[in-house]
Amino acid sequence: MAIENNNRCFVCGTNNPYGLQVEPKIKDAGAEVHIECTPPAHMQGWANILHGGIISTLLDEAITHIGIGTFDGPAVTAQLEVRFRKPAPIGVKLLVFAERIKVSRRLVEAKAEIKLSDSTLIATGTGKVMPVDESYTSTPPIE
Repeated sequence: MAIENNNRCFVCGTNNPYGLQVEPKIKDAGAEVHIECTPPAHMQGWANILHGGIISTLLDEAITHIGIGTFDGPAVTAQLEVRFRKPAPIGVKLLVFAERIKVSRRLVEAKAEIKLSDSTLIATGTGKVMPVDESYTSTPPIE
């Protein structure tokens, strides 16, 4: 089975009614990625605080899109490290920014951060992304 984008990604899929439906903006051939997102209340952890898994997911998405832009094709996370700085309130726009650090033949390294519009730093992350070979095969999706 070839790699296929069916627009159902939890983060950027426009055909996923349960997802975040963000629109990552890849700039300068993958050197930078920008995302804006206001996560809904059902993604909270503690009352009125965004779940840390969603914060990690947004950092992962930005870093992965650095790889997609750099490799000009499908890419997936090989490694992700997250550092939480402050809780993110629910219902507030988050600004996610990622930038490429290093490129090798099989990996792209990137760093990312999430801030509030007042520049409060919510979390930072670093990661490595690898291209996915077009001949990748997997088991059929679960119905």
